[in-house]
Amino acid sequence: MNKLIYSWIALCLMFLFVHCGPAFKLNQSRSALNTMIKGSPVFNRHFTGFVLYDPVTRETLCDFLGSKYFTPASNTKLLTLYTALNVLPDSMPAFRYARSGDDLVIKGMGDPTLLHPLWADHAGFEIIRSAKKITWIQDQLMDDSWGSGWAWDDYVEAYQAEKSDLPLFGNVVRFKATAPKGSYEVYPGYFQNKWTHKTIKKGDPKFSRLFTDNEFGLASPDSAGIWHLPYRTDHHTIKKLLEDTLGYSIQSRWMGAADQSLSWNIAYGVPVDSVYAEMMKSSDNFIAEQLMLVCSAYLFDTLNTTRMIDYAKGHFFATVPDTLHWVDGSGLSRYNLFTPRSVVDILEKIKNKLSWERIERIFPAGGVSGTLKKWYPGLSQPYIFAKTGSLSNNHSLSGYLKTRNGRTLIFSFMHSNYIGSVNPIRLEMQKTLEHIRDNF
Repeated sequence: MNKLIYSWIALCLMFLFVHCGPAFKLNQSRSALNTMIKGSPVFNRHFTGFVLYDPVTRETLCDFLGSKYFTPASNTKLLTLYTALNVLPDSMPAFRYARSGDDLVIKGMGDPTLLHPLWADHAGFEIIRSAKKITWIQDQLMDDSWGSGWAWDDYVEAYQAEKSDLPLFGNVVRFKATAPKGSYEVYPGYFQNKWTHKTIKKGDPKFSRLFTDNEFGLASPDSAGIWHLPYRTDHHTIKKLLEDTLGYSIQSRWMGAADQSLSWNIAYGVPVDSVYAEMMKSSDNFIAEQLMLVCSAYLFDTLNTTRMIDYAKGHFFATVPDTLHWVDGSGLSRYNLFTPRSVVDILEKIKNKLSWERIERIFPAGGVSGTLKKWYPGLSQPYIFAKTGSLSNNHSLSGYLKTRNGRTLIFSFMHSNYIGSVNPIRLEMQKTLEHIRDNF
């Protein structure tokens, strides 16, 4: 009888060891993670929020101020991505067109890839290029050229190109220094005669542009390099750019003056995943803003960011844990406010929508690509696939983490109101994420 009792006790102990050992280790790891975040001398110098979630068990593994609001910066692009995934087909809608005899009538849908150097082959634009006569409907943008809450004095910075209904060349001018102390090659060529040399003093910016006009001033180059400067997207400039590209004059008119009996079709261009990947990996604000306009044009035949955001909040984000204070597509606005747990929820929605292969193609990979190329390297392969977000005094990192045990976890790290360099925060996040990779 004693042998039977001892055998039963031994069997129970073995069962507890096998089945409770991993759970005990996980609880230890969770406790250590909470201690790392709460006790971090780096994180304690500012406002930090963090949520870690397992989408398989649907369990929140760590929640530190996960319900508090932060300025997401370019983490806003996660919302833009999910909106586009729900609205757009596999190829980018480029523009609407109709035929009236020999006349090709076009109206823009906001496609950011038209004549963009990253998309040299564009099936949609070939429809325009092959036309003998073009009429452009010029009043499709029902929006401001800049988003709500953008910094007005950044109008000459490449990261704040204007929004437009028919963007061309990425809505920027490329100035390439030909040689030290030399001049510049200008692309597109239409702007060749719209810049002058400027004399600068130490500390002055090396380039400028009039606020209301496309008159650029550039210092003589002291080294090889390329500057990308936004141009004003007024109707006259867009018309002249099209004419310069096509080599002949085109007509432009308001929609109300167009033939109301026209039958409209949509011209499609590049694969959407190539656009999503450029937005996410390079954190391209222009592409993000234009994607929201393309979605609006595709659904409503109207290019309006606010209308598209309101629709997305009601149809795609109705179940997020906390109300989204969302005003633009890129995250340039400081009016955007999200909570870490809402961002995690959105990342789970994206994961449910995409295969892992598409996530790897679209998201920056730690130590490998995009804005994560110099950060969060894996041991032999990437373990972080995530979106960064940075505005002065605000930094976020949200995405997917692959652990050594084969789990794919979702996380959102958000920081606000820090002073000084962001690098100590990145290093502390890297230490934290490596702990999760190795112990969860």
